[in-house]
Amino acid sequence: MQEDKSVFDKDEALKMFEGDEEFLKELVEIFINDAPEHMSEIREAIDSRNSKALEKSAHKLKGAVANFWRNATTDTAFKLETMGRENNLDGVEEVYDALVKDVELLMNALEEFVKSE
Repeated sequence: MQEDKSVFDKDEALKMFEGDEEFLKELVEIFINDAPEHMSEIREAIDSRNSKALEKSAHKLKGAVANFWRNATTDTAFKLETMGRENNLDGVEEVYDALVKDVELLMNALEEFVKSE
């Protein structure tokens, strides 16, 4: 299976941690466990039209994803964070839908990485 570098670039992520693959795998495990809660917080913020909560929850997700180098998910989370900060929720559903897809792709790539030896 070809790795999509825009989803997860293992080599770039490893550079951030001086090649410590075990540490990176630990971070991946934490992210895999925490991502559903992050996504739930973002969904709740959107449903309640709470811009501040959206900004905060999207920022938390973006920070967690940034451990794996910059990728499509960090960009989409940043869009939601900015929408919350600017109190502009026009089109927020479409951006959230894109985030759901991005996170799913990232989770799949990360799970493959954890399984690899």
